[in-house]
Amino acid sequence: MALADPKAPVLVGVGEASGGSLGLEWPSTVDLAAAAVKAALDDSGAAEKLAASIDCLLSIRLFHDSGLPHEFGSPENHPEAVAAASGLNPETLLYGDVGGQSPQKHLNKLAAQVHSGEYKAVMLSSAENMGTVKRARRSGHKLDWNQPATREMTDLITSEDKMLTAYEWRQGIISMPMAYGIVENARRARLGMNRVSYAKEMAELWEAFAGVSLTRDHAQFARDWTAEELLADDHGNYRLNDPYRRWMVAQDAVELGAAVILTTAGYAAELGISEDKMIYLHSGADASVPLMSHQDDLSVSPAMQVAFPKALELAEVEAADLGPMDIYSCFPVAVSLAMDALGSPDRSLASYTLTGGLSFFGGPGNSYSAHGMVALVQALRKDGSKPGMISANGGVINKESVGIYAAQPVAGGWTPARIAEPVRIPKPDHVKEEHYFNGKAVIRSYVMPYGKASRGAASLWLEDEQGLPAIGVLPDAPEDTDLIGLSVDVTAADDRNIAKLSE
Repeated sequence: MALADPKAPVLVGVGEASGGSLGLEWPSTVDLAAAAVKAALDDSGAAEKLAASIDCLLSIRLFHDSGLPHEFGSPENHPEAVAAASGLNPETLLYGDVGGQSPQKHLNKLAAQVHSGEYKAVMLSSAENMGTVKRARRSGHKLDWNQPATREMTDLITSEDKMLTAYEWRQGIISMPMAYGIVENARRARLGMNRVSYAKEMAELWEAFAGVSLTRDHAQFARDWTAEELLADDHGNYRLNDPYRRWMVAQDAVELGAAVILTTAGYAAELGISEDKMIYLHSGADASVPLMSHQDDLSVSPAMQVAFPKALELAEVEAADLGPMDIYSCFPVAVSLAMDALGSPDRSLASYTLTGGLSFFGGPGNSYSAHGMVALVQALRKDGSKPGMISANGGVINKESVGIYAAQPVAGGWTPARIAEPVRIPKPDHVKEEHYFNGKAVIRSYVMPYGKASRGAASLWLEDEQGLPAIGVLPDAPEDTDLIGLSVDVTAADDRNIAKLSE
């Protein structure tokens, strides 16, 4: 039977691997990625022919090469190492950029390239083994994953791949839980909610996500949490900061690999791949905003507010029309802001994830949404009555990539215009990149770090008397107090805005 659109980009094979599934004590990222590649090839039903056709392999960038190196090293050319371990010989090797948006962002571009004939078949692979790294460190076990390169690759890293600025670090925002905590409390302030009721909503969302993790074979931290447990100290659920506990944040101690194979419907048919294996990319959109201290409102996601409607418009569907969906879920606010941007369609909390999210499935660095793609393809093959969506987030809610997929081809044929041009939202003119000042200000949001025996200075999102945003620190913040709306006196000293509660 002739295909309606033989040039339409389709996913035809998906696969996953985990340390436990490989039976290896110290799995490398190459081991994990290669196992996922094999699983994806087998899933296509045409493994041998498809393997010989792969002319481009894109490896999602490792933690190790994203500013978080470890002592055990990694291959100089990770895509080459994965290809060699997988028995592939692609002409083109690509290495992804930094951020959780990268799997969907790169797939959007690759879809247009396979449609144009630039590539016949693309393997997108990913892996992370920070769990292995942490076990080896604890036990004193020595590992060497270094591997010299023997050929060239194209590195896709960009100048936009910074996560936090020095200005933010100096105000105590030194980690993603601290950065997202400020965003979370900013959203709470916008909604006018108190700490207790908002924490309950976060816990209810994560309870629903935890339940989904039990359905995934490779989930690293699957457990049937209740909302009450997620608000308590048991099971190692200690307080990280206000507003997060340990099991409300992404867990990176994983051993995970994923792979998806992209080609055209016509070429897939030539290889003998059945139509019921083909999942079509209907549209893609990508948007970004400046880093968090360069924005003037942390309570919303302008990147999501641009990318979601554009992807839906290009796919000619409404948010209410969507079926399976995987929203990037490093922290509850990443999901909540997505729900806000989608207009909060009438659907269950559990329906916003297909894996259980980065707390319970696991948070493999830049790679998470590759696992979301695997789960989405599987869901659409099982029930393709509605289109599905991947939402991939990077940075501190400042990079967003979206893909709309379906089990059916686009009516009338697919064109590259279904992949939107990336939107780069500029820094507002009135926002200073580093704003130091002396004077009064109001706390618009904050995050308070907690250690096992003490707590640190609160990091503040401030508005000065001229209405300008700034970040500062409150060394003597009162414990278990909602700081939002309180007035402070600020003194600029040692590259910090040091705040004191006003009398």
